[in-house]
Amino acid sequence: MRQEGSESWRFAHDIDQMLHAVLYVRDSLGLDVEEARSIPPRLAGDVPDQSILLDSDARHEGARDWPRWWSNAVAVRGTAELGPRDAEKETWRREIGARHNLVADPPGRSSLSGQPALRDAARSLYAEGCRWFNSARRPFLPPSNRDVFKWELVKDVAEATAAEHGVNLGVINGCALVLVVEGIWWDLVAPGVALCSIAAATAPSSTVAILEDVLASSLAE
Repeated sequence: MRQEGSESWRFAHDIDQMLHAVLYVRDSLGLDVEEARSIPPRLAGDVPDQSILLDSDARHEGARDWPRWWSNAVAVRGTAELGPRDAEKETWRREIGARHNLVADPPGRSSLSGQPALRDAARSLYAEGCRWFNSARRPFLPPSNRDVFKWELVKDVAEATAAEHGVNLGVINGCALVLVVEGIWWDLVAPGVALCSIAAATAPSSTVAILEDVLASSLAE
């Protein structure tokens, strides 16, 4: 997780393992998930074909149930990245821990007990997805770190947003969950929380649009 700002404002971004493992289950199985704004494109790079693990009926069930699993995972990570209010830190830590376990709870996958096809797929592929993620994330880690959301640009947008809305800079708080997926893609999924591709986070035009929407939306809370 990378956090920008100081006591006066905050913006965090992260390339998260859990989200990529959930996407890996979708893509390696070839689940035909119904399109929606918050559903990202395919993972970028080579993803092995593991569709043989499910028959056609199970794959259909998995595709039907996967968006709920994804939505829950995004909600957990977004809440974690936004962080707690000072007075709520202990309650927040307990809640995040409990909610995380409901999304990524090996080895039993009890959180998917009502979704047997998806549960079986997660048992088989989640750890493999984590290993895929570790390799895919490597180009964006020190010492070969590529800039994701340049600090100077985040600072400029944070200050401009506070001025435009007539608020103290200290109330600015937002986050982006960055995904190693294809193309320039992003979506505002909750006040102060965006999902975006690596390409969207690093292209100047889309970076500004993401930051403006994320930071302005957090003020509506």
